[in-house]
Amino acid sequence: MSLRARSMAAQRSWSVRIGQWVGLGLLLSGSLALGVALGPVPVPLGELGRILLGKARDPTLTAIVWEVRLPRVLLLALTGAALAGAGAAYQGLFRNPLADPYLIGVAAGANLGALIAVAMNLSATAFGLLTLPVAAFLGGLLTVGLVIRLARIGGIVPLTALLLAGVAVGAILNALSLGLLMLMVGRVAPHRAWIWMLGGYALGGWPALRGALPYVVTGLGLLLLLGRPLDVLQFGEEQAQQLGLPVERVKRLAIGAATLATAGAVAFTGIIGFVGLIAPHLARMIVGPRYPRVLPASMLLGASLLTLSDLLSRTLLPPQEIPLTILTAFLGGPFFLYLLGHTRRGAFF
Repeated sequence: MSLRARSMAAQRSWSVRIGQWVGLGLLLSGSLALGVALGPVPVPLGELGRILLGKARDPTLTAIVWEVRLPRVLLLALTGAALAGAGAAYQGLFRNPLADPYLIGVAAGANLGALIAVAMNLSATAFGLLTLPVAAFLGGLLTVGLVIRLARIGGIVPLTALLLAGVAVGAILNALSLGLLMLMVGRVAPHRAWIWMLGGYALGGWPALRGALPYVVTGLGLLLLLGRPLDVLQFGEEQAQQLGLPVERVKRLAIGAATLATAGAVAFTGIIGFVGLIAPHLARMIVGPRYPRVLPASMLLGASLLTLSDLLSRTLLPPQEIPLTILTAFLGGPFFLYLLGHTRRGAFF
């Protein structure tokens, strides 16, 4: 190939790559705009722009946007980014296409940790809602450690063992969470408890968003820095060590960062399944297998997916809200079976 042909091919490659990121950005922007604009009281896009710029004409629509919809949409977009980024990290870390915070039990552990904090009334302390993600992080971290320990066979963590251990531990922790919620009926509104267990806008408003933001941003920021090390890990731990990668340090950082991001989200939205499974695979289809690109693409897609899922949950059967896990399960269940079939044939990783 001539030098000119190589240059033209490189330019086309960069054009395609830029187009991919622009498309992902537009998808997220459109999802956020629709999530804020649509609902029982629709907000025209022109009026939405004026409200966000502080030039609103209708005080009622202004209150709906700023006090109800905007914090809700931003919190769920943040949750989607957290779950998708954590899912991509777990898949790369375990070299397992079926790993995600929901299936390996981390979300259930984080949820139980947050509920214990509520039961102990820690959210009413001077630190307020900031204590919920800390408790959720500890619960998630203990859970992922337990699942890995149970699944490890002769120094390796097989796919089947990881999934079985994750599902079993997650089921036990979910049962404990339900039991704890039953004991807390007088302190937690039944409707809020129901949403929390099935995923949704349980602890909403700007305080919840401010409580989740530092944990999720810290966790996702660390994961973005680990993109290249996760790439190296795909060659296997022994070869990664020969290439000079501090494997154990990378593994601890990746598990801690992914669990921190998951905990920051789950503490305020409850358990939402399959987002961390679907988004990373869609990201690989769009931007390729390299983790420096897969991680941010997964976060953008996860935020878009959960924002659109929340929009459907509010608008399909008004005035009822469909729990988010029901909607994501309709997408994620068949996708999981599809991945499981391809994994058996060695089509992934």
